[in-house]
Amino acid sequence: MLTPALVVDLSAAAHNIAAMQRRLARSTARWRPHIKTVKQVNVVRELLLAGVRRFKCATLPELRLLDSLARDHAGDEGLDILWAYPTTAAARASLSGIHLHPDAAVSLLADSPRHLRELVAWARTDARPWGVYLDVDVGMHRTGTPPQGWTDPDTLAALAGTLTFRGLHGYDGHHRSEERSLAHGAYDALVELARHLGLRRDHAVITSGTHSFEHALLHEGLGAGPWQQEVSPGTIVLSDLRSAPAAEALGLRQAVFVAARVISVGAGRVTLDAGSKALNPDVRPPHCQLLGWPALEVGTPSEEHLPVSGPQDALPQLGELVWIVPAHACTTVNMYREALYLRDGAYAGTGKVEAAGHPLWVEGHHD
Repeated sequence: MLTPALVVDLSAAAHNIAAMQRRLARSTARWRPHIKTVKQVNVVRELLLAGVRRFKCATLPELRLLDSLARDHAGDEGLDILWAYPTTAAARASLSGIHLHPDAAVSLLADSPRHLRELVAWARTDARPWGVYLDVDVGMHRTGTPPQGWTDPDTLAALAGTLTFRGLHGYDGHHRSEERSLAHGAYDALVELARHLGLRRDHAVITSGTHSFEHALLHEGLGAGPWQQEVSPGTIVLSDLRSAPAAEALGLRQAVFVAARVISVGAGRVTLDAGSKALNPDVRPPHCQLLGWPALEVGTPSEEHLPVSGPQDALPQLGELVWIVPAHACTTVNMYREALYLRDGAYAGTGKVEAAGHPLWVEGHHD
C-alpha cells in the first residue's frame, strides 16, 4: 500500500451512527447529518442501513452522491436533502441541467431576502419542485441573515407558487461544548423567529454540528414548538480529535485514520510522509495524534512532511507504518480520491471518495 492513505473503519462508523441514534431516542429531535465529513457512498450507506433519510450537503458532487443513493433506494422512504450552502447562479444552472431522482426531496438555502428573491426567480423557470430554508445567522457571522432580517411579512408571501418553505436553518458551529449559555441565547432568538413566522408541524428548525448538538437537544424551546427539531452533526460518524467531548459523551470509536510511513530518521526525530497535503491543513496544533505512540510529540506539518520527536529508543523505525488520528476529519477526507476499508478488524476492500473536490464546469457545459 502506498502512503499516505485514507483508512476508514466501517464497523466503527456503524457503531458511531448507532450511538447517535441512541442519544436522539431520548429526545424528539431528528438527525440530518452533513455528508461533507464522509463524502463516500460506502459510508453514507451505513447511515441508510441505520434508517437515516435526512441529509445536508454543501457541494454539487455531494448532492450527486446522495442522488445516486436515492436511486439505489427507490421505493423506500425518499431522501430529504438540504443543500446547506448559498447557491450561486452557476450552481443553480447545474441543478437545472441534471435529472435528480423524483423520490428525493431537495431544498436550497436562502442566505438573505435578496438571495431568496434570486431563488424564486430561478425556480419559476425550473420544472422541478424545490424546497427552501431560510439561513439564520445565529452569531457565527459566516452566512445567513440575523433573525430580525427575516421578519418582513412579505418574505414568505413571495414564495407562492415557486419554492416550498421548509423551515429555518441556524448553524452554530462557533459554539464549543462548554458554551451552552451562549448557544441557548442564540436558540432563543431562533425560536422567537420560528413563532413569528408561524412554523407548523411540516416545518423544521435545523441547528448544530458536532460541537453544539447537545446544547440544542437540551434547549426547551427548540423541542417544544409545533415544528420538527433537527440537529446536523456529521463528524460524529467518523470522529476526530476536535470531536473529543462528543466522542466521550456518546462513546464514539475512531473510524478514520491516515496511514503514513517513516521516511527519515534523525537524532530524537522521525519524519512521516503525511504533511499538510495529506492531513487537515485547516487546524492549529495539535494537528493529529499517532495511534499507539503516546510518548511522541507531533510537530508542525509542511506540505509533504510531518516531523515527530521523542526519546530515541521510543521512535518508530525507518519504513515503519504509523496510524494517524486527524484533528479534523472533514478536510482530511476531502484530500483523498480513494479509501481503504476495514470491517471487524479485517481488510474490507477499497472504494472511491466520490464527492471529494469540486467540479469545474456548469453541468452540461464545457466552455
